[in-house]
Amino acid sequence: MYVAMSEDIRTAIDEHRRLVQRILAGGIPKGKDFDACRAVLARYSNQPSAAASDSGEPEIDCDEEVAFSALFTLLQGALADPFFGIDETQQVVPILKALARGNIVAKELV
Repeated sequence: MYVAMSEDIRTAIDEHRRLVQRILAGGIPKGKDFDACRAVLARYSNQPSAAASDSGEPEIDCDEEVAFSALFTLLQGALADPFFGIDETQQVVPILKALARGNIVAKELV
């Protein structure tokens, strides 16, 4: 069943997506674990091509559950980073809540 999205919901998702894209671009949070999350999400956003990599890098499984976990971890890391702005922190909290409640999925944000 198709449910039409209201303009307010569409605008909120677009704002969430812009913030997530800034976080995915790097900088905050920093660290190998967060870089791995970014790699998973980059691969996830490029699906449906699930072909093996010829670069010799290990294949990353990119289903919705893995993407959810990577996105959730990345957003939590941003919240914990002391260099992440207060305004952006206030924007991340509703995204985390919406993800946790199932109101939004990773595919809508990456």
